[in-house]
Amino acid sequence: MPSSVASTKRKKASLARYDIIGDIHGEYDKLVGLLTKLGYELQDGVYRHPERTVIFVGDLIDRGPKQEAVYRLVRGMVEAGTARVVMGNHEFNAIAFATPNEVTGDMVRPRTGDLGEKNRHQHRAFTDQVGLDSGLHDEIVAWFRTLPLWIEEPELRVVHACWHQASIDRLAAAGYNEGRFTPEMTFETGDESSPLFTAAEMILKGPEISLGELPGFADKDGHIRHNARLRWWRHDARTLREAAEIPVNAVDEDGNPYPPLPETPIGDLSEYLYDLDERPVFFGHYWRKGAPELDAKNALCVDYSAVKEGESLVAYRFTAGEDLDNENFVRFPG
Repeated sequence: MPSSVASTKRKKASLARYDIIGDIHGEYDKLVGLLTKLGYELQDGVYRHPERTVIFVGDLIDRGPKQEAVYRLVRGMVEAGTARVVMGNHEFNAIAFATPNEVTGDMVRPRTGDLGEKNRHQHRAFTDQVGLDSGLHDEIVAWFRTLPLWIEEPELRVVHACWHQASIDRLAAAGYNEGRFTPEMTFETGDESSPLFTAAEMILKGPEISLGELPGFADKDGHIRHNARLRWWRHDARTLREAAEIPVNAVDEDGNPYPPLPETPIGDLSEYLYDLDERPVFFGHYWRKGAPELDAKNALCVDYSAVKEGESLVAYRFTAGEDLDNENFVRFPG
């Protein structure tokens, strides 16, 4: 074989190839369907691909019907080296809901009082399936503590909700991405007065923008929100309509369809914006619907509301060195 051909083949074989998969929320059957469609095969109890590795963007749990099965499949892949995963806000919430707060006598994410009732409702699908404070619950939460908050490689970045460099630098300096999310770290990031709380909220939930005097809208859990998620990839956003993202088919406080946001001018968003010259960043959390598409030339969301009936679990097939392209999205079903 000519040396130039052999060199080309070695270069092709060495390219990083990842399949970045969106928020699963217990949708085990959709996950198996998507992995199969992507060419992964079950070998020795683990889904494997001869050339590719999965990266999960977090939110493995809550809402869906088979959360333990999702946990076992994903953990098995991670431990076998066929997948990686970052922590989502639902994994973080599960950790906080199981971590004692020595100051209040409750948990870092409270279980008592009005807030506790809200939290119990949000966690109920998960805790009902695994058993609150059971051995299985403890096992899963302990594994969640090992998950990184972000992944950064020469070819790409992955985070659950927002790549915000200042927040990532602050968390990194405190040792928060070393696979050991300790109870002390949980307590500090659960303390709203701590800068680390703000940093963790930024990357796990993303920045928000106020709706001002506009009426609130109901989120997917029925809670009324007066802030919208900020499109931190939109360098061209100059108005509230362009910068803010509210759920598809959102309703107002009276249950009526939420009207389009106004073209109200907004201030400077530069502290949140992702550099268009940076490596590609992949994220979830934004609860999209319909056909997936790029958000920017180097930023894309893979969360397409898989837990909703009729919606798909989405992956993006990434190969290092290639421009992002809508043709590389894969979804199941679909």
